[in-house]
Amino acid sequence: MDTVRHAELTCSRCGTDTVHEVVYAGRLLAQVTCTACGRTFGRDIRGEYLADLRQRLASKPKRMLRRLRKDPLRFAGSLPKTVPAKPLELLSEIRVVWRSGKHRGRR
Repeated sequence: MDTVRHAELTCSRCGTDTVHEVVYAGRLLAQVTCTACGRTFGRDIRGEYLADLRQRLASKPKRMLRRLRKDPLRFAGSLPKTVPAKPLELLSEIRVVWRSGKHRGRR
């Protein structure tokens, strides 16, 4: 899933400690944007993302089995909500990854 977080960082462009929007695709940092001046720092994570996605897909059955064993009722109750959401989360991640190749050091 792509995740947007906010963190207070020092911007190299405007030189102030300000809130930055930090975007992750899966477990990988894709881009950081200063909310004060709009400077975006990104990196091309396409290659790394594929390796990360392969690892996540390979470990998914084991993680699901662990959740099933830990709390079967909660696991079963969460399936109707989580199963349809996964393709949308993946699509959202892919959009972030695709844009990451275009945003390397954009000003």
